[in-house]
Amino acid sequence: MKYTINSLSIICILFFAFAACKNEKTMHNPNVPKSWNFVKNIPLDSFGIISIAAAENGNFWLSDADNNQLILLDKDGKVLEQKQGFERPMHLSKVGDALLIANYGADNNLCFQNGKSEILPLKEKFDAPSGIDKSGEKVAVADFYNHRIVYFDGEKKLTFGKKGNGVGELTYPTDVQFANEKIYVADAYNHRVQVYDLAGKHLQTIGEAEQMNATTGVFVNEKNVFATDFENNRILIYDLEGKLVQEIKDNLDKPTDVLVIDNQLFVTNYHGRFLSVLEFSISKNIGMYECPMKCEAPSKTAGTCGKCKMDLVLIK
Repeated sequence: MKYTINSLSIICILFFAFAACKNEKTMHNPNVPKSWNFVKNIPLDSFGIISIAAAENGNFWLSDADNNQLILLDKDGKVLEQKQGFERPMHLSKVGDALLIANYGADNNLCFQNGKSEILPLKEKFDAPSGIDKSGEKVAVADFYNHRIVYFDGEKKLTFGKKGNGVGELTYPTDVQFANEKIYVADAYNHRVQVYDLAGKHLQTIGEAEQMNATTGVFVNEKNVFATDFENNRILIYDLEGKLVQEIKDNLDKPTDVLVIDNQLFVTNYHGRFLSVLEFSISKNIGMYECPMKCEAPSKTAGTCGKCKMDLVLIK
């Protein structure tokens, strides 16, 4: 069952009760390469934005949990439409021309298409679904208060995960995505991303070394896994093997979700009530050698750093 809460505290109560002292060296490592660079913030005023999904013509759908609505936003931040009638809509997933909505407050999942929303006929009793994704006939739902993932493949149904912090266990999962024939889960209160195969077997855990604090959203593309670290105000980007490739900390305020389209990255910031926009740029120093501690400018040849004497590494 849900609790009665006011709009200003929805995320703090639902998702992010934990606060912890972090290792500053781990939280902000200057030696992690930077490829995504900040462009601008788009103000969202009074909207309590949780999630973002692509829409037609370069626009975006946003879930506004505070005001029980969906918002259609253009790339310049102009509100084009506001669709009412939802109950604390959380994470969104765009599949073809349909938008899937985890309708947290009503314990159901919706398909929004052609201006109308219908309840997905999923044969399961959910307790506050917070994330949903679909791939072909496959559907996965993050069942928040039941601490599990419910996975449908046509008429077949599988549930996996139970409350706990062990391998494969979940504590308030908030987001889910199919990618690479796997299921990626934002395991919020365990502060990590967990990866499962399509039989529910645990394959991989991502993010524990970086000491995340409330992993609220996950986005996976052909190269990377993006995770929102809500309490630490950062985005962590990993390769598909789980190696950290970039940490983004600037211009964020309680991020909840990430979307990547081409060379642009969009981040919803719940507390700050704005959308961050970043762009990907390839370093002009690729192919050169640099000191791991950044003591000196990159060199065209391999060798050792003249200051700290560490071996120079190839910039890829």
